[in-house]
Amino acid sequence: MKKLFLLIIAVCMYLLPASAQQTVAVMLDIQKNSVLSIQGTTNIAPFRLYQNSDKFIPKNLLITASKVRDKLFIHENKITVPVNQFSSNNKMALRDFFKLMKSDTYPELQIKLDYIELTQSSSLPQGNAIVDVTITGITKKYSFPIQTRKEGNNYLFNIRKDINIHDFMLTPPKQILGMIKVNEWINIDLSMTCNIQAINQAELYSDNL
Repeated sequence: MKKLFLLIIAVCMYLLPASAQQTVAVMLDIQKNSVLSIQGTTNIAPFRLYQNSDKFIPKNLLITASKVRDKLFIHENKITVPVNQFSSNNKMALRDFFKLMKSDTYPELQIKLDYIELTQSSSLPQGNAIVDVTITGITKKYSFPIQTRKEGNNYLFNIRKDINIHDFMLTPPKQILGMIKVNEWINIDLSMTCNIQAINQAELYSDNL
């Protein structure tokens, strides 16, 4: 099963008390409007690449997490994203993205969670995910800020970060004799909506375990 961690960070922060060391288990029902997007700009116009969550996340997911002081550790701590499943209304940008990411040689992006730094700034605590991102075989460590909110029975998570592609020794593509240039900075945005139940109240989905 493909593993997920970023989607449940905020919920686990919310469910676990601020002090004592504890473990929590939850079942997630991922909603269809959840999406991962990569946004960038050229000297001509912006572009957006996107991938619906059902390409890399099971719809129903059992997650466990442990908190030690101000750090949260997610037991399911890896996510794998297929590069060739991205789409875009800008076909030229999509083609250049596949070329930039060397998708034939490196068909997946990988993210591994180290831990979550917790804060207590709101009723739904925010935090920073310390993660290792692997692109084209090169791994870099980042701190991803996490924002959360609750609407009805659903939790909404947003995880956004600007990354310089030179970190991974990648060169922005140029088009039409160098007249169109892609900015070296891109924005990674994961927006997720899901319904959460404590494990003793949730239906267990055996096909996802």
